[in-house]
Amino acid sequence: MPESKLEIRKAEGEQTKIIGYAVRWDQLSRPIFGMFQERFARGSFAGTLVNPDVYASWQHDSREVLGRTPNTLILTEDEIGLRYEITPPSWAEKHVETIERGDVRGSSFIFRSVVDEWDESNPDMPIRTVKEAELFEVSPVTTPAYPQSSVGIRSVEDVFQGRPQSAQAAEAERIAAEARVNYEHVLRLRKIKSL
Repeated sequence: MPESKLEIRKAEGEQTKIIGYAVRWDQLSRPIFGMFQERFARGSFAGTLVNPDVYASWQHDSREVLGRTPNTLILTEDEIGLRYEITPPSWAEKHVETIERGDVRGSSFIFRSVVDEWDESNPDMPIRTVKEAELFEVSPVTTPAYPQSSVGIRSVEDVFQGRPQSAQAAEAERIAAEARVNYEHVLRLRKIKSL
């Protein structure tokens, strides 16, 4: 996802706030492991916001919870995207300072797609549009790498492989798989002949 610059708000007599956008509507992600790109339709988190149980953590570390809905984390959808406002605990002042200095300036999130659509008009880079999603976490992060871990690789592959395909795309994938099998067979035969 494109970086979503964070903001620190310190008003006289009020608690410090960390404000950012976890998602910006209709902006394409970077290619996800070279398999597909993703974007979120406006309003895709509306269902989550009805009765949310979402937390905010520092760098996706659940041991460093900065806030939780409905008291210390406020989530709203606006014309830009999914906005969050965290009222962090006092121990998080060191994190607030890194945001103020510009060392940490990205946002990330953890979600599950409930309804999505696939556009495969570019067979080299399909695009998934998430129409409805369930949100679990938002997080200020140093590098908004998405997905963040090797565990995410497996789930990304599952998402990609589980997408609905047109007959033409399915046939192209079948032909490519068959070509891979034939190529591997040729390599094995060459290896046998060289012995």
